[in-house]
Amino acid sequence: MTPPAVAGVYEGYQAAVLGGSRRRAVEAVDQAVAAGLDLRTIYLEVFQPTLREIGRLWQMNEITVADEHLATAITQMAMARLYATFAPSAAGGGPTLVGACAETERHDIGLRMLCDLVEVEGWDAVYLGSTVPLESLIDMIRQRRPDVVALSASISPHLPQLRSAVEAIRQLGDARWRPVILVGGRPFVESRDLSRRVGADLAAGSADEAVALLRERFG
Repeated sequence: MTPPAVAGVYEGYQAAVLGGSRRRAVEAVDQAVAAGLDLRTIYLEVFQPTLREIGRLWQMNEITVADEHLATAITQMAMARLYATFAPSAAGGGPTLVGACAETERHDIGLRMLCDLVEVEGWDAVYLGSTVPLESLIDMIRQRRPDVVALSASISPHLPQLRSAVEAIRQLGDARWRPVILVGGRPFVESRDLSRRVGADLAAGSADEAVALLRERFG
């Protein structure tokens, strides 16, 4: 059962997003922090279900693309506010993760959630965001030599670019360093075998599942 504090924040935040009000969204986020909710809880029990509901309403033609973009923009703003609150207290110095979307992928909130969540657990996360050119991604990975590379694609047409990224990353590895490649996004929820076919080591259907997989892998 969802605790009353979480349910109240979720209802307030969703109403703010559906109403297109950044001000009310900020008030809901501040209410969550004041109630003692941590970043993980707010991300997974407030933002994530709100965005899923927005996606459902869009698919049902009950809201427009502009409404969906506004909801995304508000949530990105709210995430930045929370990151500024929680991330500075994280210890750091843990494994390094580089996160990027496929070269043609514009939906990056799930990836950003993952990067923020591992960072508050002590990882060093390098969040590159959406539509990252392959050459730039490879340059960053070569420089940082991360323990994990997380790649995201929200729809199947973006999988060829993701597969190309996996292949290019594999070519960088050597006997002393071979990053774990984690992939995520809707196509990997619909087909669990897909991660093997694109050459990845791990696949997750959500940010919390990805964190759990990495926690199991790295302790």
